[in-house]
Amino acid sequence: MIRYYYRNMEIDKALSIIEEKDPVRFPHILGTFKQARLLAKYYSLDDKKCSVAAILHDYAKGENKSRLKEIITKYGDVNILKYDEEIWHGEAGSILLKSELGITDKDILDAVRYHVTGHPDMNDYAKVVYIADYTEETRKHPGVDFCRYACYISLDVGVLSCSEGIYNYLNTLPKKKIHPYTQLTYEHFLAKVGRERYESIKSHYQGM
Repeated sequence: MIRYYYRNMEIDKALSIIEEKDPVRFPHILGTFKQARLLAKYYSLDDKKCSVAAILHDYAKGENKSRLKEIITKYGDVNILKYDEEIWHGEAGSILLKSELGITDKDILDAVRYHVTGHPDMNDYAKVVYIADYTEETRKHPGVDFCRYACYISLDVGVLSCSEGIYNYLNTLPKKKIHPYTQLTYEHFLAKVGRERYESIKSHYQGM
């Protein structure tokens, strides 16, 4: 096992847990962690809180469908089970972090819970993880470079750019039932940033 020497033992422990639990996804986790730390520093947020949430955001990603369903049915919001199983791990992950790792920090738990669907009322920590997950260095999807630019204008613009990409992509998939938080996140942040301002930001980026 690789050793990591950061000042906060919570970060070191989280990295070790995820490296052992899901080595295949570990490069993505490291990328999300690195991006979250950059955003935390830029926006003067708690580094440890952003880091731990970013490292653990996919804690339940490797669990099988039946276990995810059981966890959510017993302890979570069962409405999410009406939607694609690919988004269940956010809800289940927040539950498991509390029951298995003893994490009670609401900012961390909510960041994990909403990193897939988004939420119109995300606080700055949830915004950082949502953005970092979508924009980390191993991501290659169309538009990701603009999102990497947008997230340093403001966290709201960053969330808007990521949610736009996610929402547009999901709308291209046949018979895909989109979770309402995904659409609400995009619509909320578009209204908050302003359509005219957002279009100006996109035009400026395209002219660079």
